[in-house]
Amino acid sequence: MSKRAALYARVSTAEPTVEPQLHALRSYATARGWEAVEYIDEGVSGAKNRRPALDRLLADARRRRFDVLAVVKLDRLARSVRHLTHLGAELEALGIGFDPRNPPTL
Repeated sequence: MSKRAALYARVSTAEPTVEPQLHALRSYATARGWEAVEYIDEGVSGAKNRRPALDRLLADARRRRFDVLAVVKLDRLARSVRHLTHLGAELEALGIGFDPRNPPTL
């Protein structure tokens, strides 16, 4: 049974597009045989703890709709250590894999 992956990408208003992130994430998931669902926040600051796609991702995590989370860089997911630690603890409690030491590269 293949893993179900959440692919999270985010760009702020200063960045042009999420496409490089999505390309890297899709390649990463495909290489591992994962079924992937994309969560994309465009034009949203990472300093905000509440973001539309991140909120949907967390709701789906609580419903066990995926097994692993992939991001290209930790700062795409959270900009503060406190928020990142909180997200990591919640994902761990839900049994969702997340390995920030080996993210896909752009």
